[in-house]
Amino acid sequence: DQKYLDETTALCTQKTDDFNARQKLRSEELDAIRQAIDIISSNAVSGSGEKHLPQLLQVRKGAASLAQLRSGAQAEQVFLQSRVAGFLADQAKRYGSRVLLLASQRVAADPFVKVKKMIKDL
Repeated sequence: DQKYLDETTALCTQKTDDFNARQKLRSEELDAIRQAIDIISSNAVSGSGEKHLPQLLQVRKGAASLAQLRSGAQAEQVFLQSRVAGFLADQAKRYGSRVLLLASQRVAADPFVKVKKMIKDL
């Protein structure tokens, strides 16, 4: 009975340690996601599309068409999306987190590709 008690105690201790390690990893992942959200919502990033990508907007006599404005907004969205995906991938490597790696892959993949293609085909 003593051997069984020792094995059970060791198993419980191991599971407790594993649980605590996973909890720490999750908190680090949440911190990384919060940082990514802060980057996206910061004022420094919000105007960068107009600063770095002015050639995408073709302006005629001070006016741009709606499609041209939308393409500029899409370019900014793609830029932000790739930046966040890169940040999440770096954090995934840093912490060895598969969850953050999966999140970075999902952020990098545009989930609306098929929808956009269907709209374009109309």
